[in-house]
Amino acid sequence: MKKFFATICAATLLIAGCGTDKPAPTQKPASNKIDLSAAKDGIYTVESSRDEKLGNAALTLTIRDKRIAAAEFTGYDLFGNVKGDDYGSLTGKDSADYKKAQVAVKAIKTYPAQLVETQDLSKVDAISGATISYGQFVETVKRAVAEASE
Repeated sequence: MKKFFATICAATLLIAGCGTDKPAPTQKPASNKIDLSAAKDGIYTVESSRDEKLGNAALTLTIRDKRIAAAEFTGYDLFGNVKGDDYGSLTGKDSADYKKAQVAVKAIKTYPAQLVETQDLSKVDAISGATISYGQFVETVKRAVAEASE
């Protein structure tokens, strides 16, 4: 009986292992390239979509001579309060929730400086633990550049 089960298991593995040599298709991430060639000088303020649990964000982007001269990015909690030193502290400042929330607060501060320095949205580093904030940043930069290019 053991030999029978061993044979069945080996046959199953052999059949399951057979197939196409093609790798499984992977979904390509959306490009984070931005094109400022048609952007007009100005100050553009846009808001992100609202995350049902974590709130939204706003970006003010200053464009001068087809370059990003300045960027300000602000995160807001569900109640419209700026995400700052108290963000995530409802369960206490020693809690894991607070520590994770503060990762997002710190990330929100770094994204604009990286964008101004590199002039390239695809070179702004996503920070682990701040995925929603990074997505909102990418979204708002693309919206602001689109508005500047109209």
